[in-house]
Amino acid sequence: MHCRKAAGSSIAACLAPFLGPEDLHLGTWPEAFEQGVVPNRRSRRDLLHPMAAASFACRLLRRPGHLGDPKCRIEALNGAQRLKYRKALGRSPEHAHAADVRALFPKAWRDYFKFCFVRNPFDRAVSDYVWRTRKTGNADMTFSDFLCRLERRDFSNKTIPRHFDNWPIYTIDGRIEVDYVGRFERLGNDLDEIFARLGLQHSPLAHAKGMQRTGSYHDWYGEDERGLVERLFASEIRQFGYSF
Repeated sequence: MHCRKAAGSSIAACLAPFLGPEDLHLGTWPEAFEQGVVPNRRSRRDLLHPMAAASFACRLLRRPGHLGDPKCRIEALNGAQRLKYRKALGRSPEHAHAADVRALFPKAWRDYFKFCFVRNPFDRAVSDYVWRTRKTGNADMTFSDFLCRLERRDFSNKTIPRHFDNWPIYTIDGRIEVDYVGRFERLGNDLDEIFARLGLQHSPLAHAKGMQRTGSYHDWYGEDERGLVERLFASEIRQFGYSF
């Protein structure tokens, strides 16, 4: 279960070499390609969905000079494939909520080993802010404004992520429903344990979407920002004993 800003893209890339032809892999095909994995049969078939097909064509036509570049085609597929699953899994299906995944794939939910990674919300909020402002080119938005908009659920600015709370990704009705919760703070050891339980060997973890920032996350906070994070992510802070 791919929680945001908790090394999920890097973990998905580590799992990609073990994909079967019909396994569902969403949102991280470019990272998988960096591991030498090309889109599988299911991902290509998903492009037959009308919305996905139209999106794939439009994405390619935006960069006509790069049609021969396989990375360009994979990036187009990566964005387009998600559209097939939006109705059932939400706006960002790669970050689907546990209840939606269980409803769409009840047998897999019952039988599969399910895991996620969590991260101290005070650290993760800063990481998310840095990532979103750089990605959208909105350098004028302050960290305080970012958090205030999250609290108001004000998504009028494209910098604000709709899927900002990881709690529903691995819980249903407030209960943890995955089999293993790893900690970003001990990422290497916990990932080793997960792959050992799966009976797989994994390559070293690459930083798929890591963003460099200077100093400690503490430097971004005043009392107001700290209070906002405490309210926004109260369930996760309480469950895992996170603190500022």
